[in-house]
Amino acid sequence: MQRVFSLRPVALGLAAALITAAAFSASAVFEAGAPGSNLNPIDGAELVIDLIQGQEHLLWSSLSGNVASLEVVGWPTSDGTHELGGALMIERPEDGLVGVVDFGEKPMSAEFSVSG
Repeated sequence: MQRVFSLRPVALGLAAALITAAAFSASAVFEAGAPGSNLNPIDGAELVIDLIQGQEHLLWSSLSGNVASLEVVGWPTSDGTHELGGALMIERPEDGLVGVVDFGEKPMSAEFSVSG
C-alpha cells in the first residue's frame, strides 16, 4: 500500500508538467539586416513559424500552435519633414495556422505570438 501513495505525488507532478507544456506560449521574431533584405529567423524562430518571403508578401505557417497575433514593421523613412514608416498588427488571424501578409515592401521585422 505504501508504494501506491509514494507514486501519487510523482503522477501529480507529471500531470502538472504536461498541462504546462500544453499551454505554452512562444514568440517567433524575424529581422532583416538592411532595407530590401530578406527576413532572417532570430533564436530558433524557424522552429515555430515557417516563413516564405516574396517582394511584397509574407507567407507563413505555424509549426507549433495557433498564431495569436503578428506584427510586421517596415523600414523608417523620411520625406525631409516627417518620419514615415509602416506597421501592421493582426490580432487573432482568421486562420491561426497559415496566412499571407501583403505588406507592399520587404519589411524590417515580423513577430509572431504563438499559443499552444
